[in-house]
Amino acid sequence: MNKSSKKSGNEDRDRGGDRARAAGKIADRRVQDRRVQKTRKLLSDALVALILEKGYDEVSIQDIIDRANVGRSTFYAHYENKEQLLLFGHEHLRALFLRDAGRPLDLLPFYRHLAEMHELVRKLLSAEKSERVLTRSLEDILQGSICRLYAPRMAPEEGALFMLRCEAAAAALVRLMTSWVHKGMPCSPERMAEESMALLQRVLADERAAASGRTRKE
Repeated sequence: MNKSSKKSGNEDRDRGGDRARAAGKIADRRVQDRRVQKTRKLLSDALVALILEKGYDEVSIQDIIDRANVGRSTFYAHYENKEQLLLFGHEHLRALFLRDAGRPLDLLPFYRHLAEMHELVRKLLSAEKSERVLTRSLEDILQGSICRLYAPRMAPEEGALFMLRCEAAAAALVRLMTSWVHKGMPCSPERMAEESMALLQRVLADERAAASGRTRKE
C-alpha cells in the first residue's frame, strides 16, 4: 500500500469515527432530554396533586419532592422555586393560543381545557400567590397572541398605543375567564369563547377601523 492509499484509509477511518462520535452525542442528548422531561413531569404531577389536596399556598418544596420521590438537589437542578414549577406545569396553555399572523384567534380549546381542569383552576385562583402567577402568565400568553394577530395591520408609528391596547385586551380576557371560573362556569365553553372574541373586538375596534381607513386611502 502506497503512502497515498494509506493516508486516504486513515482519513476515511477518522471521518467514520467522527460520525460515530457525533451520533453517540445525539443519542446521549436524547436520553438526557427524556430524563429531564420525566423528572419535570414527576414534579409537576406532584404539585398538581398537592394543590388539589391542600391548596397552592400550603404546599412546600419539601412536600413536592417527597411526593415525587426525588432529591432536593434534583428539584433545584430544574427550578428555582415552586412558582417556576407551576408555570412549567401550564406552559402547554401557550400552544392553545399560538396562531400565525392573519389566522383568527380561537379561544374555544382553552375554555374547554379550563372546564376539564375546573377543580385545579379553581384552587389556583382561590389562593393569592398562585392566582397572581396564573393570571400574569395568561395575560402574557394572550398579549403575545393578540399582537401576532393584529400587528401586521398596524402602522409603525402606532406601535406604542397598539401595545397598550393589546395589554388591555389581554387583561380584560383574563378577567372574563377568571370570573367565569369563580362563578362555577355558569355557561358553556362555546358561549364563553364567543363572548371573549366579542370583547376582544370591542377593545381593538379602533385599531381595526384605523387600519381599514389607511388601507382605503392607500
